Amino acid sequence: MLVKLLPVALAAVLVVAQPLADDDVIEPSIENEVCHALCLAPTNLPPVAIAREEAVLSLLGTNSLSATEMAIRLVSSQRSDGRWFAGTNDVTAVAVELLEAL
Repeated sequence: MLVKLLPVALAAVLVVAQPLADDDVIEPSIENEVCHALCLAPTNLPPVAIAREEAVLSLLGTNSLSATEMAIRLVSSQRSDGRWFAGTNDVTAVAVELLEAL
């Protein structure tokens, strides 16, 4: 009986012991959303009115995000006109730069 259950138990351990997905590797579905967001962004980007570091912090909230978390936060904060704003400042150029770097 134990010999018959050993392969099943071994298979269960192997399924559970699979490594988790790496957050610094963007999944194809997230990558598709990033490409869509970049396509919606305007091409005639105005200069950013605030410092780049302040724009990044206002868009992301923290510097300790993984690539996947960064992509999700940026894509979800894009407005319907394809732009990103930090308060009243247009920071689309910084957002596009960050998304292209991903």
